[in-house]
Amino acid sequence: MNPGPALSDDFKATAATERDRLVARFEECVARREHLSGLADQAAREAEGFGRTIRELGELLGIEDQLSITDLHDDLRGQRLREVAAKVIRQHFREGDVVHYKQWFDLVVADGYRIGGKNPAATFLTQVAHIGTVERMGRRSGLYRLKSAA
Repeated sequence: MNPGPALSDDFKATAATERDRLVARFEECVARREHLSGLADQAAREAEGFGRTIRELGELLGIEDQLSITDLHDDLRGQRLREVAAKVIRQHFREGDVVHYKQWFDLVVADGYRIGGKNPAATFLTQVAHIGTVERMGRRSGLYRLKSAA
């Protein structure tokens, strides 16, 4: 390793103090992120519980017919995610075009949609594999080809 220029003792002391300050700030940020992530997870669990109760009460009262939990928030999941993803790929690509799922995912998000799940990209990848108008190109390549609409 190249020793670099000679540094004065005063500079080294100041740099070490600054580094210690930054390490403390970093640790504060990590702790805050973990705390907020825990609160977000708790809120998501509570919302899912409320959603289940709303659905069950609606079904009991006969005012809702099998209300889907996905109808209670804007995050895309399941069939609705597949429908939106199919629409987006048709808007941006032609039959035979090949697209990597990350690019496709980014297009869906850029169109203003949010994808549900702890890992939205993984949720997206799982769901697009079940769209009949696209076909996977090889194993684990992440590439998909738009098939004929017919």
